[in-house]
Amino acid sequence: MSEDTSGEPATSVFVHRPGDAWEAAAELAVAAVLVVSLHPAGGYRWSPIVSSDGAVAEVFGTVGDDGAARFRVLGKSAGSAVLSATTEHLGDRFGPPTRRWVLRLRVLGEE
Repeated sequence: MSEDTSGEPATSVFVHRPGDAWEAAAELAVAAVLVVSLHPAGGYRWSPIVSSDGAVAEVFGTVGDDGAARFRVLGKSAGSAVLSATTEHLGDRFGPPTRRWVLRLRVLGEE
């Protein structure tokens, strides 16, 4: 096994595409980064991703013009947080219902 000497935090990737499950779980080490990409179905756009506990998992990113959410999540301290985002149907405010995506994140490390 080789040691990472780049000084960069360890990075993992999570991608949600149309048709994937609306709930997922992941683990992340303290000081590691999870790159999250949420791709919308046609006619939808994602809201920004939020963390239930910013002291455990801090979220940075944007929703692009294409409606995709692209965020980086930093594991700040050991514990659990729920990351969530919702979809919005474009063009018809009475269109299909909003859906909520949830990622139950466990950050591992010293408490």
